[in-house]
Amino acid sequence: MAAKRRYNTRLIKATWPYDVQQIADLFGLHKNAVLRWLKEGLQADTTRRPYLIRGDELIRFLDDRQKSKRQKCSFDEFFCFKCRAPRKAYEAIADLTIESPTRFRIKGLCAACGTSVNKVQGIKNLPKIEASFHVQQREGWHLIEGFNPSVNSDRRLKA
Repeated sequence: MAAKRRYNTRLIKATWPYDVQQIADLFGLHKNAVLRWLKEGLQADTTRRPYLIRGDELIRFLDDRQKSKRQKCSFDEFFCFKCRAPRKAYEAIADLTIESPTRFRIKGLCAACGTSVNKVQGIKNLPKIEASFHVQQREGWHLIEGFNPSVNSDRRLKA
């Protein structure tokens, strides 16, 4: 099983004391991972064994750890999941799809690896987007108009 990068802190009861094995069981980790967290700054009562960790301290530690890994994209950047970093669109070319009266989706290709990237913006940002990108506007884009339509159906198509 691959290591998780984000942990659901809502599973933790803030007023309960946890020992290392209980935390490991809660998140499906090995106890050595939790012991590593203690070296990284998780506060615990280490005066006696088993080490006890307060639930609110565990929540604080995991929230801080997860917030530190977040990367903020600038206005003209997308987050590329393949590169795992904010990237500009290839030659600033983007497609625009209006999804509702208050928001739209802007799509492009990562300048570094060519992966498809997208993000959702509010309509109030439309003038900034049009100034930053060479935009092709599409309204009401439908599945069958795409390059790779996905047909999930049990029906057989007539030839």
